[in-house]
Amino acid sequence: MTSVGVIGLGKMGLPIARNLLERGFPVTGYRRTPVDELTALGGTFAGSPGEVAAASTVIISILPDVDALREVVLGPDGTAAHLRPGTVHIEMSTLDVDAKQVLRDVVRDRGGDMLDCPISGTPAMVAPRAATTFASGEPACVDAVRQVLDAISGPWVYAGAFGSGARLKYVANLLVAVHTVATAEALLLAHRSGLDLKLVQDAVSGSIAGSTIWDRRGPLVAGRTWTPAPGPIGTLHLILEQIEAQAGATGTTLPVFAAAKDLFDKAVAEGWSDLDIAAVHDQLSGQDPFQHDEEDTP
Repeated sequence: MTSVGVIGLGKMGLPIARNLLERGFPVTGYRRTPVDELTALGGTFAGSPGEVAAASTVIISILPDVDALREVVLGPDGTAAHLRPGTVHIEMSTLDVDAKQVLRDVVRDRGGDMLDCPISGTPAMVAPRAATTFASGEPACVDAVRQVLDAISGPWVYAGAFGSGARLKYVANLLVAVHTVATAEALLLAHRSGLDLKLVQDAVSGSIAGSTIWDRRGPLVAGRTWTPAPGPIGTLHLILEQIEAQAGATGTTLPVFAAAKDLFDKAVAEGWSDLDIAAVHDQLSGQDPFQHDEEDTP
């Protein structure tokens, strides 16, 4: 059985590790602070990324930023110094493609390869394997880790050459941002028009006007339930910045996206990063997201 290392045992990484363990893969994991849940599930906690690389033939990383990924690969006890020949590094963070490309070259120089495989979905979607992975890189390399990808998230898509996974994720997250704002806007209009929000939610769900975002975020908007956040504004906003850069690089005008991003920009500027993305509703309504006013819900 392929031995898998998971680096970044956070809200996404830990359920990924759990999925792998439940499907029989030996898992060695690492993050800066120990994770008792990993060992309780039957995994092994390593003391460094290098230890993970030494114990694994497939490495998965899901990290918050490019600096963290550089440290994992190039640090004093990073994966590059301990990489087994033929190791495949499945990089699942949504990060700048050019920065990933530089690190892929390092991994290749050490006899391994790296795939760009961002995952689309919330932590709650990872556990039941309902999230989607967008795999990109050398086809033979993707095929070699097919069973690992199957175990991580269930559905996955081969997007094409390295970097195509990130670009497909940009398309997906553009829609997440726009659909979230549209859901909040529609429910605000419904509320101020005197409609019963449960009736509105049920009527739209399953109709041509509905969406997964409507189904998942609509109830949060109706109750103004911003915490705990299935998808924090701050996490989405980092990706929106990348989408904006990609639009500029390709000469693409995105007026609907720009309007949605402006609301998320303001939310971040006002300290809402830890709230769920559905809280963008309060940018539209003018409410304080940290207070719950029963007279004006949503």
